[in-house]
Amino acid sequence: MTELSVVGKSIPRIDGREKVTGETRFSADLQLPGMLHGKLLRSSHPHARIVAIDTSRAEQLPGVKAVVTGRDAPPGKFGFYNRGRDVFARETVRYIGEPLAAIAAESTDLAEEAAALIKIRFEELPAVFDPEEALKPNPTVIVHSDLSEYGGHSVPGAGWGVLFDPELPNVYFHRKIRHGDTARGFAGVDLTLENRFAAPRMHHGVLEPHNCVVRPEADGGLTIWATTTRLYVPRAELSSLLKIPISKIRVIAPLIGGSFGARNHQELLLAQAAMLAIKSGRPVKVTLSREECFLDNMTREPTVIYIKDGVKKDGTLVAREMKIIINGGAHGSSALPCTRNMPFTATGVYRVPHFSLDAYGVATNEPPIGSFAGFGNMQVSYAIESQMDMLAERLGLDQLEIRRKNLLREGEEDVCGQTIHSIGIRECLDRAAEAVEWEKPIGLERGPWRRGKGIGLGCKHSAGGVTSVASVKVHEDATIEVRHSAHDQGQGVNTVMAQLAAEAFKTSADKVKVVHTDSAVTPYEFGTVSSRSTHQTGVALLKACADARRKLFAHASARLGIPADGLDIGDGRVFVKGVPERAIRVSELFTPLGYLTSGGELVGWGVHTVVISQEDMQTGQGKRIIDGYGYGANAVEVAVNVETGEVKVLQVAGYFDMGQAINPKMCESQMEMGVGFGIGCALFEEIVIEDGKIVNPDFVDYKVPSAEDLPLMSKVKSGIAAAPDRDGPFGAKGFGEVPLAPLAAAIGNALHNAAGIRLMDIPLTREKVLKALKGR
Repeated sequence: MTELSVVGKSIPRIDGREKVTGETRFSADLQLPGMLHGKLLRSSHPHARIVAIDTSRAEQLPGVKAVVTGRDAPPGKFGFYNRGRDVFARETVRYIGEPLAAIAAESTDLAEEAAALIKIRFEELPAVFDPEEALKPNPTVIVHSDLSEYGGHSVPGAGWGVLFDPELPNVYFHRKIRHGDTARGFAGVDLTLENRFAAPRMHHGVLEPHNCVVRPEADGGLTIWATTTRLYVPRAELSSLLKIPISKIRVIAPLIGGSFGARNHQELLLAQAAMLAIKSGRPVKVTLSREECFLDNMTREPTVIYIKDGVKKDGTLVAREMKIIINGGAHGSSALPCTRNMPFTATGVYRVPHFSLDAYGVATNEPPIGSFAGFGNMQVSYAIESQMDMLAERLGLDQLEIRRKNLLREGEEDVCGQTIHSIGIRECLDRAAEAVEWEKPIGLERGPWRRGKGIGLGCKHSAGGVTSVASVKVHEDATIEVRHSAHDQGQGVNTVMAQLAAEAFKTSADKVKVVHTDSAVTPYEFGTVSSRSTHQTGVALLKACADARRKLFAHASARLGIPADGLDIGDGRVFVKGVPERAIRVSELFTPLGYLTSGGELVGWGVHTVVISQEDMQTGQGKRIIDGYGYGANAVEVAVNVETGEVKVLQVAGYFDMGQAINPKMCESQMEMGVGFGIGCALFEEIVIEDGKIVNPDFVDYKVPSAEDLPLMSKVKSGIAAAPDRDGPFGAKGFGEVPLAPLAAAIGNALHNAAGIRLMDIPLTREKVLKALKGR
């Protein structure tokens, strides 16, 4: 393999200086001449019929320039995967916080005052909050009586569009996986273990609130600045809803203050602001309050998981049945991808000859769920990895050995029928265990504190069937300009793209210019989702680089008198292979005005689509229904205070397989992000809802880990256990969400090792731990 000069090196982030100096400007900082400020009026009922809306007093308030409600919205429903939502509720509200109206005024305070003047009469309806109750064939409440009529998008080739089951009227989507014969499998096992696990709704914890600015243009179009990680999905959705030609809608996505999935679907907010801008004829800025970010932020999916395992005496997994119930909330656009994608965490790590899984995305009268980093890999990993420890204990086996015995190997098929390639999970497990001295016993302790160790494994897939496009322009000074629309939301994708382009042109990363995401400038991208940007946008970029190199060599060929295939490039020079002194500088191929001597610009294009097979919707089987898996393992040591229930994480080791690390230091940062997220998920974070109302919608009452809740950095070990991917750029594969999968499970297992208690529901709060200790 050719030695790499830029890829695999921990170069500084290309946006690092502007961020640490405070020069970075976010969409929240944007101010436009004549800009109005918008506010939303939301429902205070979880389920009610709208009898009447009176906006007259609000419209008469001086300084109010526009008021819009459901009657002003264009006909038709809204939602990418499930077209069942109104921009503003028209006839029925289905959760506390559902938008009813919006006001644009000269100031935020004035808009809030106007909102208070809108009078609405409701007729309350019965509500359902428990997803297991809503899942029943004859539920007491049907959230969407017309659910069967909703349409929506599906991933090309995957065959997972809307599937409505009239026997289950509150189910948005039912995902099935069938492999082998579980009845036969369970009949031949030595031990059966069955448990129920649960995980709550969780907030992304982003610092910058959701916001956007929409400016109406003279040609009837719109220019939009927004906290979105996608340009082309909201552009298409707004065009369809507002009947504006797509060519007249421009979406600009400045750098954003965190995402973790929170920014994947901002179309609703953009549509609401757009309606205000169109009606007022002026730019409108809408910034959600922190409470609104909890109410309508598409938070992590509350999940109930039933799991039944059958094993042989030697620990060999024979059969597994799983039932996953996802509380999809009042609207189902995000419930569909959550329900389809969450099960992949259960398919990518272990070999299970007989496997059955049913996942249900269920409608309730709680706020809608959304994209949360990992798409449920924390919850599923917690259930599976807890089971693996309990099985080991029942059989008298070591926790590492039962995992090693059942890990998938290169070339084997997972339970979906996909052949596994590039699987580094065994090395991740071994190195994480070694880092915490797994075999070294913990001595007897005095006082209330008890220590223990735990291990957890996990994976995250990257979606297939979607497209990335990239372009590369070679400038006269040999600068390489990269244009792509994978959004840099803090993970460093622009730095990765700079390194890939620099490697392709054998130059340094400071000779690469990356253009920020703007639909008028940067090409199509499905979205910065599903840990796919490095792998899929990266391949598109390398194709664009190859295209640009071919064109460059064609121009240089005539000057050097050498066929194009005999040329190479490096350090801004095109040279003859094997004779580097015979060369021409890139600048010599351009005129002083910056265009090629033969005319035009030098631009290369690359398009990449991961081709996937049709999925059998009754069995979940397909030869390739995802792009692939990234893997990881965490090993931890915790201390438990048996008098107070407090749990402290003392040390964490994490080893992960992302294939070739393009920038190892940034990968390490992702692993350390997973430590904070994992501890929050395991010990603290939970959105509490009572009768449909969120009771802790701010960072005062919603507990996130602080610095004192995290282990010392000297006690955090992160490492790479790479199994290069044959299809990825220089062997890289998706990684961003993988570190979220294993840590909570490792902490739960360490708690059991330390104190002898096993908690099935996360987070493992002091109250739960103390209650379990007292009942032990």
